[in-house]
Amino acid sequence: MAQLRLGLPDLEKHEAELLQVTHNTVEEARRYGKFYRFDFPYLCDPARAVHERYGLALESAAPTEIVRSMAASASDLLLRGERTPLPIPFAMRYPGKDAPQAVFVIDRQGIVRAVHRMDPNAGLPTVAALLKDLASID
Repeated sequence: MAQLRLGLPDLEKHEAELLQVTHNTVEEARRYGKFYRFDFPYLCDPARAVHERYGLALESAAPTEIVRSMAASASDLLLRGERTPLPIPFAMRYPGKDAPQAVFVIDRQGIVRAVHRMDPNAGLPTVAALLKDLASID
């Protein structure tokens, strides 16, 4: 999300808005917010109602994905000093499940114009990719 935060001025030139929808609870978001600022709305959806409405249903987690998730959190802490909460609360809420992620580009009429889906540990699309999507609907 940091790359999107840094690219926010460029996205705003297209009159675009960002909204992060997370599986975190409000309390988990508060803890996260102590270390990272939110430059755009941050919607907590621990019941995953919004996720499911947009086709991001939980999937059975492969053991390798669980290990990758824990390793990614550990490396963020050890290599970059990031203090992102570990995914343990999510794992307790949804045992054996994994959460895919996506970035949607939605026009003013509410029509989804582009979808970038990725696995739980993949990087988000670049700001350049999103600007390209936005240019196609201007």
